[in-house]
Amino acid sequence: MNRQIPSFNPVMEIPYYYPCHFPLIHEVLQRQGCHSSLSLLANSRLYGLPSCSSEGLVKTYHHKLNYGEPVWRMKSRRELPGFQEGLGEIKRCIDRGELFLATGSSYYLPYCDDYMNPNYIEKLVQPQSRLYLVDHWLAVYGIKEDELLVYDPVPAKYQGSISMENFQAFWRGNKCIPELAAAKKKEELYTYSTLDIEADEGLHAQGYLDILLQTAATTVQEFMAGREVHQGGRTYFFGQRVTRELLNQLHSLSENDENGLRLAAAFTFDMRWSRYFFRDLMLEIASVAGSPFTELTSRYEHLLSSWEQAHKLLQLKHSLRRPGWLQPARQTIQQLAEDELRWFEEMGRVLKHRGHFQQWSTDAEAKDLDKPALTRIILDSCAEMNRYQNTGIPVECGLQTPLYGRDGKLDSLGLVTLLVAVEQSIEEEFEVSLSLSELAAASQNENPFQSVASLAGYVSRQLSLQREESHHGV
Repeated sequence: MNRQIPSFNPVMEIPYYYPCHFPLIHEVLQRQGCHSSLSLLANSRLYGLPSCSSEGLVKTYHHKLNYGEPVWRMKSRRELPGFQEGLGEIKRCIDRGELFLATGSSYYLPYCDDYMNPNYIEKLVQPQSRLYLVDHWLAVYGIKEDELLVYDPVPAKYQGSISMENFQAFWRGNKCIPELAAAKKKEELYTYSTLDIEADEGLHAQGYLDILLQTAATTVQEFMAGREVHQGGRTYFFGQRVTRELLNQLHSLSENDENGLRLAAAFTFDMRWSRYFFRDLMLEIASVAGSPFTELTSRYEHLLSSWEQAHKLLQLKHSLRRPGWLQPARQTIQQLAEDELRWFEEMGRVLKHRGHFQQWSTDAEAKDLDKPALTRIILDSCAEMNRYQNTGIPVECGLQTPLYGRDGKLDSLGLVTLLVAVEQSIEEEFEVSLSLSELAAASQNENPFQSVASLAGYVSRQLSLQREESHHGV
C-alpha cells in the first residue's frame, strides 16, 4: 500500500502570526482549481479588523458582526467512528487526488515542540489560565503500510512521514488526554475528526481582484463604523472603537499604576496582529492593482511601524520610571490614532463604489446560517451521550433523529442531560446563555424536543430573540 497525491509542493514559509488552518485551507482550495492566498483567507474572516472584548482580550470576533462565510466555508465537520474507518476515508480521499484534513493534539506529534511536553499540559490546566483547548489541524497527502505523509507548516514547518501509532494518538485528540480533564472547552473537541472545505463561486482568476477589494472594503467599513456589540454579558469593540478603548485606558491611568500600565502595553502589543493581516491584504492588492494602492500600502506600513514604536515607548518609559513620561506618551498615541483614522477615511473614498460582504439583514437569514452549526452541536452531544451513557440515539438519521417522546430514546432525565450539554456548547460557540434544560420541564404547546430538527429550529428561534435584545446596544 503506497498512495500519495500527485504534484504536491505546498507553501512552507508561513508568517508566524497565521493560525495553523489557513495554509491547509489554501492548499485544499488550490487543488480545487481556485485562486487563493493566505491574506485573503484570513481577511475574509476579518482578521485584519481590530477587535477586543470588555475583558481586555484582543482577538478576532468576526462572528459577532453577523457575517456569514464569505470567500470560503467549512462545508462540514465529521467525527469518524474509529481509526480503521478513518484510514479508509483517508485512502479514498487520496485516491481522488485530494488532501485529507485531520484535527487532533500536537502533544503527540514527534516533530513538534509540544511533543510529550509537560508544559503543554500545565499551561492549559492552571486555574487562572486564559488558555483553552483547541484542535490542531494538519493535512494528510499520502499513506504507506506503516506510516502517513503529513503537511503541517504551522508552527513546525513540517512535511514528511509520521508513524501510524503517533498519528492515531494525534487524531484521538486532546479530548482523550486524561491530564487535560480540567482544561477549558474540552467538551467542544473531536476524536477522529475531518473537515470539508469549499470555495465561493467567485474565487477564480477573473473575479479574484474584485474579491480582494471587497474584502478590503468590508474591513474599512467596519473600522470606520467602530461598532460596539453587547452579547452574553460582554461587550465587543471593533475597528477604531478598539483604539478608543486603548486611549480610555491610558487617560484613566496614573504613572504609579503598575498593573494598569502593564495591561495597556500588552493591549498595544496585541493590536499589532490585525494590522499585520491587513497589511498582507494591502500588499497583495497593490501587487495586482498597482496605483493608488501601492502608495496607500506604503503609508499603511509606515503606520504599522509607528504603532510598534508606540508599544516600545510604553514599555521603555514605564520601565525607566521617569516622572512626567505618561502625558507625552498619551499624546503620541492620540496623534497616531488620528493619523490611522485619516488613512482609513482615504481608503474608504478609494473603495466607495466597491461592494461589501453580505450581512444577516433579517432574523430569518441569521436562523438559516445558525442551523447547520446547531445541528452539528446537537448531533455531537447525542454522539457523546451514546459513547458514555449507551443511550442508543440513532445519530445516523441526521435531522430526523428522534430524541424525546414516542419514538425517542431519551427519558426526561436523559433529555435534561442532553440539553445541558447543548447549552454548554452553544455558550462556547455563540457566547450566548440559553436555559434549555429549564424549558424542558415547562409546559409547551408543542414538543420542541421530539427530534434534532425540531430542537435545532427551537434553539435557532431562541438565539434570534437573544440577538434582538443584544442589538439594541449596538
